[in-house]
Amino acid sequence: MLDRKPPARNPLCRRPLAAGALAACCGFAVLGAPQARAEPAAPPAPAAAPERPKKGSVIADIQIKRMGLRSTVKEGVGQSVLRHAVGHYPRTALPGQEGNTVLFGHRTTWRRPFHDLDKLRRGDRIVLRAGRTTYVYTARSTHVIKPRDRRVLEPVPFVRRSAPDGAYISLITCTPKGSDRYRLVVVGVLHHTKPAG
Repeated sequence: MLDRKPPARNPLCRRPLAAGALAACCGFAVLGAPQARAEPAAPPAPAAAPERPKKGSVIADIQIKRMGLRSTVKEGVGQSVLRHAVGHYPRTALPGQEGNTVLFGHRTTWRRPFHDLDKLRRGDRIVLRAGRTTYVYTARSTHVIKPRDRRVLEPVPFVRRSAPDGAYISLITCTPKGSDRYRLVVVGVLHHTKPAG
């Protein structure tokens, strides 16, 4: 086993976190999302994989009326992204795709886009505009989890080893305000899509 130097800590965070922790709201990098483990009956035909966005590129805009939020969503969850925008967790679904679109935002530092995430209620609209399409999700549940709880990253949030069965969104930030002790998660489901017209 290699000895590693602990990562530099954000002075606003109170505890060191493991690399696998959901620690994006304190500027640490996080690991890739687990993928469904279902085995196909026959090998799939080769298909061109959709091109993934480059780190730091704008992938959408987010708007949540109840929170008064309007922000840019950029690919990645590193400090350079989260200082200026909401971050999209790499290798999770892109807006509107089947699976779980996972977004991180600071709560008390930098632009603090998810400062009022705790105010969201069941049925509230979460609107993502990506390209010429608007995706309208509705909030359906709220969870408080430990930083190492990776179930939120599953294709169906909080369902272990799940295969995608719809389009979900998970919004994640630190809680309580000013602490990184837990993560506040709001899960929503895609309600409808509006193409530009």
